[in-house]
Amino acid sequence: MPLLPYSTPSSWSRSSGQSRRQRQVSSGRNQNQGTGLDFTDVVLVPSVNAEDIRDRWLLQYISRVLSTYPRYMLKEGGVPPIIHSAQRHGTEMPRSLANCYSLVRMWEQAVPGSEMMVMNTVEQEMERLAEEPPSQNDYDCLAAFQAYLIYSIMIYFSPLSSTSTITDKTMITLMELAFRTARSGLFCASELARTRPTWEAWIQVAAKRRSIFTMYMFSSVYNADRLLPNFVADELRGVYAPGNKALWEAGDRESWGREYDRYLLDWEDGQLEISELWRSEQTGSVERRKRIERWVQTVDEFGMMMFAVCAHIHGC
Repeated sequence: MPLLPYSTPSSWSRSSGQSRRQRQVSSGRNQNQGTGLDFTDVVLVPSVNAEDIRDRWLLQYISRVLSTYPRYMLKEGGVPPIIHSAQRHGTEMPRSLANCYSLVRMWEQAVPGSEMMVMNTVEQEMERLAEEPPSQNDYDCLAAFQAYLIYSIMIYFSPLSSTSTITDKTMITLMELAFRTARSGLFCASELARTRPTWEAWIQVAAKRRSIFTMYMFSSVYNADRLLPNFVADELRGVYAPGNKALWEAGDRESWGREYDRYLLDWEDGQLEISELWRSEQTGSVERRKRIERWVQTVDEFGMMMFAVCAHIHGC
């Protein structure tokens, strides 16, 4: 997903600039009469990193938002924006998420002197998730991916030691778990038919999409911190953007059903796709702006973060 600018932070150097075409910079036609200086024919070497100055805040913005996700789990009944409340309060919480809630509390409330024990415990659970054979139950696959993502975010942004243990291997495992989650589908058949799905099916695909979007944002920060390039995630083209707040926060089947019926009426022309927030030939058109504004009016804080990031990069 195009969550960060196409350029990535790197050092300012003559060699990096010399490979670019030199251009003439004109600062006006009026010669400074008093000093005899003429600024009309100054030749400078453009910097390939100028966008990094403009976009530096974006890394901090994404980092600060993501770093709060594990702490949602410390509150009574709390869920981060990638986990639906029904996953937390259902008849039986998946083992991966149950362990995650316990280990997040252990991590965030570690007693001084116990840090190494806590780190080892979390790392062992991450290894278990990575090495466990893929479950045939799609719901359990989603829970394992969400738990691994929460652990990765927690360790990266709130390390208990001076050295983060999140490595390229961790990120590769995270992407493997995301693949397993996405493999069975990111849409309900009813969504594609523009009819109402079951509540269970919608919860599952909505949580999948949010979790995968979050993984891409986390990956963007990780890559930028290591001076690695970020690329447009064309593989997510066509995936629906996060749904509205009322749908995500509905507490029971009946209220969710009523909200979804209203949602279908509001989006008779088809749900907004995440790629509609990317730059394209339609960017800035009246029709595209109306669809995006209609979507922005209903999103929760997660959707608003997605909009802020994409709007800054693509001017949607």
